[in-house]
Amino acid sequence: MFPTRALIFTTTMAAALTIAASAQTKAPATSADFGKWETLVAFPRGGLSPDGHWIAYGINRSNRNNEIRFARIADGTTRTAAFGSNVAFSADSQWAAFAIGYSESQEEKLRKDKKPIQRKLGVVHLEDGETTTVDAIESFAFDAAGTHLAMKRYAPERKDQKDQPAPDDEEPAGATLVVRDLKTGRDTTFGNVSEFAWQDKGRLLAFAIAAEDKTGNGVQLFDPSNGSLRALDSSAAIYSGLSWRKEADDLAVLRSKDDERRDGPTHIAIGWRGLNDPAARLVTFDPASSGGVPAGMRTVGYRRPSWSDDGRIVFLGIGTWNEKPPDAKKKGTDGEDGNATEEAAAVDVWHPHDIDVMPRQKLNARGDRQRNILSAWHLDSNRLVPLGTEPLERITPIRHTKLAYAVNWTAYAMDRSIGRPAADLYLVDLETGTRTKVKDRIEDQYLQAGPAGRYLLFLSGDQYWTVDTTTRTIVNVGKNAVGGFIDRESDATIRQKPPFGVAGWTKNDESVLIYDRFDIWQVPSAGGDAIRLTDGAAEQLRHRYARLNPDEEWIDATKPLTLSLFGLWSKKSGYARLDPASKQVTRLILDDRMIDRLGRAKEADVYAYVAQSFQDSPDAFVAGPDLKNAKQVTATNAFQSDYAWGREEVIEYKTDKGARLQGALFYPAGYEPGKKYPMVVYMYERLSDGVHRYSSPSERDPYNPSVFTSLGYVFLQPDIVFRPREPGLSVAECVSAAVKRAIAMGVADPARVGIVGHSWGGFDTVFLATHTDLFAAAVAGAPITDLVSNYGNHHWSSGIAETDHIETGQQRMEVPLWEDLQAYVRNSAVFGVQTMKTPLMVAFGDNDGTVHWHQGVELYNVARRAKKDVVLVVYAGEDHGLRKKANQLDYHRRIVEWFGHYLKNETAAPWITDGVSFLQREQELKRTKTKAGS
Repeated sequence: MFPTRALIFTTTMAAALTIAASAQTKAPATSADFGKWETLVAFPRGGLSPDGHWIAYGINRSNRNNEIRFARIADGTTRTAAFGSNVAFSADSQWAAFAIGYSESQEEKLRKDKKPIQRKLGVVHLEDGETTTVDAIESFAFDAAGTHLAMKRYAPERKDQKDQPAPDDEEPAGATLVVRDLKTGRDTTFGNVSEFAWQDKGRLLAFAIAAEDKTGNGVQLFDPSNGSLRALDSSAAIYSGLSWRKEADDLAVLRSKDDERRDGPTHIAIGWRGLNDPAARLVTFDPASSGGVPAGMRTVGYRRPSWSDDGRIVFLGIGTWNEKPPDAKKKGTDGEDGNATEEAAAVDVWHPHDIDVMPRQKLNARGDRQRNILSAWHLDSNRLVPLGTEPLERITPIRHTKLAYAVNWTAYAMDRSIGRPAADLYLVDLETGTRTKVKDRIEDQYLQAGPAGRYLLFLSGDQYWTVDTTTRTIVNVGKNAVGGFIDRESDATIRQKPPFGVAGWTKNDESVLIYDRFDIWQVPSAGGDAIRLTDGAAEQLRHRYARLNPDEEWIDATKPLTLSLFGLWSKKSGYARLDPASKQVTRLILDDRMIDRLGRAKEADVYAYVAQSFQDSPDAFVAGPDLKNAKQVTATNAFQSDYAWGREEVIEYKTDKGARLQGALFYPAGYEPGKKYPMVVYMYERLSDGVHRYSSPSERDPYNPSVFTSLGYVFLQPDIVFRPREPGLSVAECVSAAVKRAIAMGVADPARVGIVGHSWGGFDTVFLATHTDLFAAAVAGAPITDLVSNYGNHHWSSGIAETDHIETGQQRMEVPLWEDLQAYVRNSAVFGVQTMKTPLMVAFGDNDGTVHWHQGVELYNVARRAKKDVVLVVYAGEDHGLRKKANQLDYHRRIVEWFGHYLKNETAAPWITDGVSFLQREQELKRTKTKAGS
């Protein structure tokens, strides 16, 4: 049976005192203990098997010795597999398959030896636990009935392409495909398979053959129920893009066709209709002979074909077909020195008219080369109709109609590049390709079509609008909702404040369910009075629709709806059920915990959810539809009771501007009431909602609440709201108010308060360290230190110019540098260095693609010149977050030592007082290598 563990909730001071007294008899966990700590990994649908008899979940440990488990809910029988992931159940719930990886040390050795990391596959018969392991399986999938399992091995590594970037028209490599009859264990093997696809409802398996010399290439169809194999097509070409029509036996595929004058192949589209019939109808579209493809274009292979619902149209992509360049050999052109030259200049031209700046163009080069225009291949008439006018737009077919909608942002491309998205909306006729403009300048990121195809929903001017796809009528559908669907309190600086979101559509697109801050509204798609379905505003309790069926196309509003609940100020969470007939909301579970990840078994009324608090490790619970008498089916970190542990509390405070805010306060392990403790403040933006989130201690997670509380610190995560153009001052207002509140409570020692943050939280940290006197020590990971110099930089990982990020992103500066230079100056850490009193450690990776590490160098140099206590720690080859184990451990150690010295008066490590010279570091590395090799 499953072990149980009492859930600890501190709701009264008496309970807190009892826990504190008990904790004093136990020692807190130390770094030597952290490795065994567990994190629960929940899988889709709650990890439940289709019949609801089994639950699968992952256990990730701080020492990376991870595993997955399969537990029988009735009696607790458990199967365990080390380093498992990607669990899939068979439809009959008799089997489970999962990928098997390696330990961290094994992966490191494989990389060192330059060997491929190829996962294995585990197949377990759940009833008796018999498990089979298959080596080197790259992908796998059960058939619709769950009687057969397809397993594709890794393709042999191509020596000529090793360490080379993949070409845009990459030829797929074939590998062995094994299809196993799960009942008999009999395997059927096929060679040189590049891709495979089961019918979603049916027994047929389609796969493409890709031999290295193209001999025998084709598409084959296997029926495992009788062992029959049919060759659907064959040629010395590349086949790709296998696509079944949903719940049908229609199949489409692309077959490459070369042209010696053109760069890369075009593709012939092939479609079969009714493959269960040996006389299935075959339709072939050859762009060279069928017409419809504009001159200089081709059907592309990097866009997978897709079917219309009725099977009459297959959607294909067409793109530019470049001519091959002339003979690369030069004819002897003389250079200035009279000698022949063949080398082209290595130069990039950065032009002011570029929509995407050059770094982004480089990162997006492959995607840009693969831009294509969606086209409709009409199978009955064998016609191809291009639906777009240019690659720089998005075309989306509207289901159950003869229309698509087009979103074209050409006119707003430069605005989009600096974080101000907009687009024009069109309707496109699938038969002719003609288009009708519906609306100028919409917020296209919120555009969606109803599943029945009757309406489009879009956001414009703080209102939701629908478009009737038949009449083209546009209606403001949100004007009658009392609360409004826009988050007007958002501190985003873009013109259109974000909406609260859309739950989904009802049957036949009759209405759409839209959220306000707390409630769900049913809004008629054709216009009319909106109906509020829930009443959460009075208790400040947020209601949201819980989508339990991932395949659900529309919401059946005639049946009870499951809702998630979250208290905006109470931080309580849980689930409820809405009865659409009575409009009554029945709370199923609501508690001072984090309760989430609700899932339902596909074929049974069995539900699973995860509950946790800072004190109680996450565990899965299984129950019926009412979630009553839930059974705990996991017991993570049962050993935690051997250690003193902290607890959580929500605190409230107001800024001097009158903003009401909250913070998550975590008490140190073994807390003694009345005693004042050193406190570390961790910052980002709004963090109080995570007050009940459990934190597994780890030396490789540098800002871990459980680590700090185990070390005897109070740990505070305050909420921060930002005023436009005042990011630094906003941080000072909000964080200072939170710190003063914790001090007033008597838990934090005002002389021993430290701050820590990473990235945007690093910005918060360096600003506070240079502009306030509240803090005795600070640690900032990868911070922006100077908004002025960073304004002209790049977010190198994405390629975007920082002008976007700074004006409309987290910095919220709203206007360009030259319009309010003083705002940029007064909100930058470097301009407060002259009065700085807080000892500061700044950490960067010298390959940081998010915040250029020179931001750290700049602050270091300025502070060093001002004779301030700033230490810069730089990790070679690391990006925005540390990836190497040794560096993670080193950073953790330095943070502990830094705060230990400045907040606990511990003896300072030599690197804090004296630094580490390059030669000293060189000798240290030599000693480490010698020790490792001995």
